[in-house]
Amino acid sequence: MSAHVDRNKIPRSYREYLALMKDMGELVEIDDEVDWNLEMGAIFRHAAETLAPMPVFNVVKDAAPGFRAADWGMGKSSHPGQPWRRLAVMMGLPPETPLMDIQAAYIEAKENGQAHPPRILDASEAPCKQNKWTGDQIDLNKIPAPLAHDGDGGRYLQTAGLNILQTPDGRWTNWSTNRAVIIDAQTMTGQWWPKQHNGMIWGMWREQKRDMPWACALGVSPVASTQAASRIPAWVDEYDMASALLDEPLDMVKCETSDILVPADAEIIIEGVVEYGTTEPEGPFGEYPGYLPDETTPFPRQKVTCVTFRDNPVLPMSIPGVPIDNCHVTMGFFISSDSVVALKKAGLPVIDGMYLFEAAILWFVIRVPTDWHERTGWTLDEFMNRLGNTFWTQHVGDTVTKILVVGEDIDPSDVQQVVWAFASRNHPTFTTYFFPELQAFGDGIESYHVARELAENRGTSLVVYACLENADRVGRPEKRVMSFEKNYPAPVKQKVLDNWERWGFTS
Repeated sequence: MSAHVDRNKIPRSYREYLALMKDMGELVEIDDEVDWNLEMGAIFRHAAETLAPMPVFNVVKDAAPGFRAADWGMGKSSHPGQPWRRLAVMMGLPPETPLMDIQAAYIEAKENGQAHPPRILDASEAPCKQNKWTGDQIDLNKIPAPLAHDGDGGRYLQTAGLNILQTPDGRWTNWSTNRAVIIDAQTMTGQWWPKQHNGMIWGMWREQKRDMPWACALGVSPVASTQAASRIPAWVDEYDMASALLDEPLDMVKCETSDILVPADAEIIIEGVVEYGTTEPEGPFGEYPGYLPDETTPFPRQKVTCVTFRDNPVLPMSIPGVPIDNCHVTMGFFISSDSVVALKKAGLPVIDGMYLFEAAILWFVIRVPTDWHERTGWTLDEFMNRLGNTFWTQHVGDTVTKILVVGEDIDPSDVQQVVWAFASRNHPTFTTYFFPELQAFGDGIESYHVARELAENRGTSLVVYACLENADRVGRPEKRVMSFEKNYPAPVKQKVLDNWERWGFTS
């Protein structure tokens, strides 16, 4: 690995990150009034699908004066040779850094940094406290939340922020990104699935028949955003991981109506309680597999008691759909990074891995060393079964149901290489492994689930595809690969490269 995180270059706030994107030509500000009713979503989706710069909406219909909205960031760029520059620079890396090098640098920085206690600011010092709504002033409809897709069940305010909550005993503070929709001026509802950490904590409060204090921080710093879609173990605070990545304290400030600490540099803070004994319908919402579900689910009502915000606040948005957009990159990159760490800690011979963005992060591509057999003494069957049982019995295995295991010659982030390896190296019978006994289900919003699976909330389609050219012929020579890089002598390749442009080809 040649890339290393430069912590001094990590933007310290979402606003600073947006300014950096503007300087890099990765951001377009729209000064015309834009309608929250589908128009914002259409602009966002077209920008994502054409790899255009990130849109910033400076004037949104019906929004309170000064409120803006913007692409969360981290999507794919069309800049030549730098497709992952929006992700790289948010972690202090050069814009040309390849995706797998970004992952290695990110993991290294988190593991080599130390968690630092928060630097707690007085409210007068915290940018997120510059303005405050309480009582009848609170009107969530004045925040420029979009009706993002044609068919959504409402205006989704929370798609790219941090839900922040604590266990009743205060021992665990959890950050998570879980979508939430506006019900009325002072009420929201969002997803609180029991298998997810926020749902686990809500279950503890529900057992005590108590309302749960809760806050939502929108427009947080890049190091906080890295943990928004992470899959770290239960009872580990995402704050600790963010401060380890930065290797210094984060500025935090106490909420107005509870003791919850929130990032002081956030654009908008929504405070309230998750009410015991109440429900509101949530959904549908177009999601990252690229489809609109057709069901709603009852979730607890979130009653808003206070809203604080910066001057001219910016609401970050993630409007998922067909790949690739910022939802695929943020979820795919950070979940796969946590997954690689978990697999290595379990003693599995894994180099790296990536949730393939072009596959709507439904494929987890894991790269293993050529000498995995010599290292472990395992047969292929033993290796693949250990891999599947390790992954799908941990928190990291909640969202994906298909694993592709490739050799070290395949870049897990290169869709062309992955498709070639899958097509040419996986045997549909002998090197394909199913795990019907495990409970992992995916997210349930994939388009392939049958009615029985959905009714039972139990998947039967967990599968590992071993895409290893020498899979069951350990010790025999690998077949020669017919590529420019691998098949020709160095002098021949160099002559071709030296004359390439002179012959009329473009570099």
